[in-house]
Amino acid sequence: MLTKNQEKLVRGLHLRKNRKKSGLFVAEGMKLVTDLLSSGMRSEFIFCSDDALLEDFHCPVTLISAREMKQITALDTPSPVLAVFHMPDMPEAPKDSPMLLVLDRIQDPGNLGTLLRTALWYGVTDVVLITGTADPFSPKVVQSSMSALAHVRLTAMDAKEFLAWSKDQGRELVLADMDGTAARSFNWPKKSALVLGNEGQGVSTLFRNATSQIITLPGDASKMESLNVAVSGATLLYEYSVSAT
Repeated sequence: MLTKNQEKLVRGLHLRKNRKKSGLFVAEGMKLVTDLLSSGMRSEFIFCSDDALLEDFHCPVTLISAREMKQITALDTPSPVLAVFHMPDMPEAPKDSPMLLVLDRIQDPGNLGTLLRTALWYGVTDVVLITGTADPFSPKVVQSSMSALAHVRLTAMDAKEFLAWSKDQGRELVLADMDGTAARSFNWPKKSALVLGNEGQGVSTLFRNATSQIITLPGDASKMESLNVAVSGATLLYEYSVSAT
């Protein structure tokens, strides 16, 4: 049975301010929840509206009705499984790995979730979220990331802070933009930071002034102004993975 306090907590986590205050976030769906659990993420509550699924869990689960699940879900079509997890700790700076993905004010939660999932697929496990980027623990990002949140290291930094850190580390920025070197002929630096910019404005002036290395995906600009940032990011990460093999 769902208590009033539990309902209030879960519904409150649909808002960013409550997630930030509590350090908790919501995940929905059997596969997503079990993937997060198996990765070692700590759950606060797990709710299930299908008693046939209870035997698949090896931790305490609260059985609730389908009506109660509908009261707390953020999905249009409720899943029979919803869990509240503790957010993982974010490091103050990213790990000094060969490639970083830097997201400069990415606003759309679906784009952010897809980029996290794609980064993990191509072995890029350090992602920097520049101030102004969507909340990685919002319900839409959590769902679209498909448990990537449990496997990538997220670091939140403002642009100036990241630029100072990357300079100190000898890391070279690579900006994704329409006017640059074609991805297939681009020579990736040994220590790269691929910067993807805001959906409408692109990368910020601070990043543009910090490097001359610009990479692009050639296409027919007369018919299509630009690619979706998640599509662009996925293609560029693929090109990087090919060059690294």
